[in-house]
Amino acid sequence: MQFTCNQDTFSKYLNIISRVVSNKPGLPILNNVQFETSKGKLIMTATDLEIGINTWIGADVKSEGKVTVPAKQLTEFVNSIPSEKVDVEIDGQNFNISSTNNSAIFNTMSSEDFPSVATVSEKKPLFKISKDELSKSVNRVAFACATDDIKPVLTGVLLEVAGENISFVGTDGLRLSRQIVKLDSSAEKDVNILVPVKALLELSHIVSEIGDDESIEVYLIEDRNQILFRYSDVDLVSRLIDGQFPEYRQIIPTGYKTVCKISRSEFLNSLKITNIIAKSVLGNKLILDIDPSGDSITLSATQTDLGSNKSTFSGKIDGDALKIAFSSRLLTDILTHLDSEDIVFESSETVKPGVFKVAEDQEFVHLVMPMML
Repeated sequence: MQFTCNQDTFSKYLNIISRVVSNKPGLPILNNVQFETSKGKLIMTATDLEIGINTWIGADVKSEGKVTVPAKQLTEFVNSIPSEKVDVEIDGQNFNISSTNNSAIFNTMSSEDFPSVATVSEKKPLFKISKDELSKSVNRVAFACATDDIKPVLTGVLLEVAGENISFVGTDGLRLSRQIVKLDSSAEKDVNILVPVKALLELSHIVSEIGDDESIEVYLIEDRNQILFRYSDVDLVSRLIDGQFPEYRQIIPTGYKTVCKISRSEFLNSLKITNIIAKSVLGNKLILDIDPSGDSITLSATQTDLGSNKSTFSGKIDGDALKIAFSSRLLTDILTHLDSEDIVFESSETVKPGVFKVAEDQEFVHLVMPMML
């Protein structure tokens, strides 16, 4: 195998695929990235057995072949050399790479033992979604998913595909986020699937790094229980999570007794002040005291051995006065992941979820479970 390509393109796509290379794999070959030259293109593949990435870039292919090379060290080398032509040649078991004033030799491993990563061709996508809608949905939903494997279904985002609508839903049991997106055209079929949150975060990163095309094609590979996202010259393939996602609709409140139209930045500033004490309280507990007569919300926290503090900000408040407790960590998470300044907070009782919405987007809702006062 022998090829020549540009350093900047080579580096860009190596950085993308090397992110899924496992740090401590049970199989040594998973430390590697696979290179294949075919029909004037260089195809690069990496996988950790849960997520796989295929990408292809233009190259001057002088001879074809397939081999695997240590991903981390190769990526560091390519990132460190100047932006110029890079020559690669396989000599026996050696991967020889060189530019004008720099060169390296990496030991290779046979690609025969490298796990196959699925691909699709001549198949209609399940649906297409714009990159902006995908990025927004992942940002608003992914953080609400569980980070441990105690309940595997909670480590995924539920994608509810129905006609021209798709819902992204994530929960860890203490909070829930849902973003509904309207597609430009109807999906091929209605389906509910659970996608690992790690895969969607990786896809969002790829979109931010490349940013070429406007839409992402999504394919189901049902015989392998996998999903494939195709964006520009990159395919991201992920396993799907088996299991039953919680029936969440019944916990979304249909009404409220108190509604607050507030500034995200003012809420966040008060939260940072109150969190000085709240972070030392069991469960990071703080209290929201909502006063409709004064159009004010006061956050307060008390720690017996430390002291107490409070911070007040204003908003447009309608309905009943309310005192309710939340984890400051959960409130900080939702406020830092919203990209809108005008937000709405709704609640009915001290024992029912608090609901966050975005003023200009009726398709988003976030629930936070309260704490005991």
